[in-house]
Amino acid sequence: MDPDQPLRQSATPLSSLTDVTDAETNPMLIDEILPDYDATIIEHLVVDAPCDVVYQAARTMDFLGVHSPTVDALMFARGLPDRLVGWLRKRPAPPPPPAMRLADMFDGSADPDVLAGWLALGESPGRELVFGAIGKVWQPDIEWKTVTAEEFRRFSEPDFAKMAVGFSVRSYGRNRSLLSYEARTAGTDDAARRKFLRYWWLVRRFVHVVMRAAVVTIKDSAEQTASDPVPKAPDRPRGHGVTLDSSTNGTKLAD
Repeated sequence: MDPDQPLRQSATPLSSLTDVTDAETNPMLIDEILPDYDATIIEHLVVDAPCDVVYQAARTMDFLGVHSPTVDALMFARGLPDRLVGWLRKRPAPPPPPAMRLADMFDGSADPDVLAGWLALGESPGRELVFGAIGKVWQPDIEWKTVTAEEFRRFSEPDFAKMAVGFSVRSYGRNRSLLSYEARTAGTDDAARRKFLRYWWLVRRFVHVVMRAAVVTIKDSAEQTASDPVPKAPDRPRGHGVTLDSSTNGTKLAD
């Protein structure tokens, strides 16, 4: 495959899954934010949990908590050049951030140094959230462009890549959900497109592994939450007019 050609890749083809959405009646935010793109990769996973539980698990996931033997090895290898430069310059490596959660980005509490260049682009609560960045990702020292969400859509300065990344959740049968994780990138001109596609040719498999580990992490968290028993209401002292009905995990007013 020519690395200069646009790449469309779905790690789990959506065509192999039941069609569960109507693009005309349920437009996706990511389609509005970055409708045209040069490369994309999508991960889909069916989760045994309701949509609201899955969505919350995606929104609050800590990217630093995404682990697998392959991901850990790739992250270690990716950080080797920076550690080597720091060692040669006798410069200590900066401490890792305490967390990297999408919720912090969307709620406005994210540390700008932790998520440099990345910003919240839109959210349809309970259904989809999209974040992104603009930068020259093919450079060893990435040059990020600081923009607002509105500026992101209109941005067209040459020699940059626009990245829109989104999690979406939709119903998939009874008490099950389809979780999708998509990353799209568009070059702002032909030169940027060529640079990005060559870079993408090298890193796309790494991106796939990380994205797959992320959706598995969300699935595990959501299914754990969904399987937890409903907390039992605490017993109340007699004489307050309320007795606990243990068979329904609820309360009944005493006659």
